[in-house]
Amino acid sequence: MRYVHVQFRFPPEFRHPMHAYLDEGEGWRSELLTWRRLPDRTLVTLFRVTAPREPYLDRLRAIDPIDRFETAPGDDGFYLKAHERLGGPLESFLAAFTDTDFLSVPPVVYRSGGRLSFGVVGPPGQLRGALESVPDPIDADIDRLGPYAGGRRLAGVDLTDRQREALRAARRVGYYDVPRTGAVADVAAELDCSSSTAGAHLRKAEAALVDAFLAE
Repeated sequence: MRYVHVQFRFPPEFRHPMHAYLDEGEGWRSELLTWRRLPDRTLVTLFRVTAPREPYLDRLRAIDPIDRFETAPGDDGFYLKAHERLGGPLESFLAAFTDTDFLSVPPVVYRSGGRLSFGVVGPPGQLRGALESVPDPIDADIDRLGPYAGGRRLAGVDLTDRQREALRAARRVGYYDVPRTGAVADVAAELDCSSSTAGAHLRKAEAALVDAFLAE
């Protein structure tokens, strides 16, 4: 079973209005956790959103295809369940992966600048055809390809999802290489946040890991 992680960049004319909205704040992002397409071509989605709640919802109310939504509080943001009528660029993008054997590995992460990334597991032979079916204005870049190792959680270590993401980003950019080849600024760029915020996530995560390792 092979794992592929792909990063896409949507040009302005192909961005969902709420994806474009993320450009208005530093470190704003949304993570699509799960979704289901209904027979009437409605897409039901569950997001974790890191952005000011009320301004985000005000903007959401102005989008005609959004039929209804509800929210719940969460760490560093809130959760959003929405019902949206499919059509246009969103449906064209999803269609590239509809008739394949790929299974998505959540979350699908939306960031500023039209960036979107997600992982899939499935046959590598279908990957080229799927990427070729993505509408031309959307750029795609494979940044990880290999066997699927699944998610791992260390017993006794209480890390937030954001702290786990910071650790993964730090490893990707070489922050933990010896000698070190990446800096906190590189981690911040991966997380789409300030260097001070990225540094805080790393320090808290590292402290929790050290405490768990040294606990008697």
